[in-house]
Amino acid sequence: MFEQVEELKFKIIVRVAIFAAAIHAALIPGFYVIGATPLAILNIFSTLSWLLGIWLIKNNRQSWGLRVVSVEVVVHSIAACAFMGTETGFQFYLWSVSCILMVDYKMRMGSAVGFSLTLIAIFAAIYILFSGVAYPYAYGEFLRYIEVANILVAGVPMIYTLALIRRITLEQRSTLADMAAKDFLTGLYNRRFAKELMLKLHNRCSTAEQPMCVAIGDIDYFKQINDQYGHEVGDKVLVALSQTLLEHTRASDVVARWGGEEFIIALPNIDIDTASARIESIRSAIKTMDARQVSPELSLTMSFGLSQWQPQQSVEDVINVADDALYRSKSNGRDQTTLAASAPVTLTQVT
Repeated sequence: MFEQVEELKFKIIVRVAIFAAAIHAALIPGFYVIGATPLAILNIFSTLSWLLGIWLIKNNRQSWGLRVVSVEVVVHSIAACAFMGTETGFQFYLWSVSCILMVDYKMRMGSAVGFSLTLIAIFAAIYILFSGVAYPYAYGEFLRYIEVANILVAGVPMIYTLALIRRITLEQRSTLADMAAKDFLTGLYNRRFAKELMLKLHNRCSTAEQPMCVAIGDIDYFKQINDQYGHEVGDKVLVALSQTLLEHTRASDVVARWGGEEFIIALPNIDIDTASARIESIRSAIKTMDARQVSPELSLTMSFGLSQWQPQQSVEDVINVADDALYRSKSNGRDQTTLAASAPVTLTQVT
């Protein structure tokens, strides 16, 4: 996640720098046309400064690159306003750079804030020193349009930077939410988040007077798989089996890794008979899945315990009942589904 965020920040800075270099290059003939030859010459150096900044940024010297372009913007803003007055709007470029500086994670926060505040102070000083300077060049009748154009051009990098920072923030929030809710290995919901979802589903089903069932499954002889084939193969088994569980459940079901080789499936709006058929279908799919893609000569089976959630039961209660049924499946020979009932009922194995 960190690498993706920094890559996006890098793209922000490079794209803004390329945009700024292009603007400065375009200003060279523009200043010549209006008769501002000193500013045209200055923009040659300004363009070269931005190109140098881009080169430094792309060569992992981001902070130095930003310092170079910051100095250029300060010099350019002061010179343009000194020659043409503040009504041209060149001082607004200082705001863009002060915003971009905050994206540089390699610069300490205090330094970034200090540089940005310095640029804003220079912005204020330009108004104090050059607000009385009259525009002396050709096309003065377009002065208002020049100011508006500079404000818009200066605003584009700010809006672009803030928009991408917003995108980064939203992506980070989404990633962190997934990390908090999902098991890092299998991508299934983790135990804590699954319990929250199960409780919400149960409340919804109870309100609608709909049944809900909970199944707990455990991979048979998983310790032997780890001992014989190694933990790396064991992890691959968990991932492959998780995918099979997802492929054979509904979008409305909750499928979670409960711990180790144990999984839980919550089936809302479904009675015990239909749920038992669904779980048997899953058990059969696991038994017939091609585990050789994980490791040659490897076969998998899984035992399940199934319970219907009663209105008066808590999350822990229904899980304990399903877990007891799972224990009976294990005790009776594994690779089967046992329904929780006052008199234990074991489903016939599907072969």
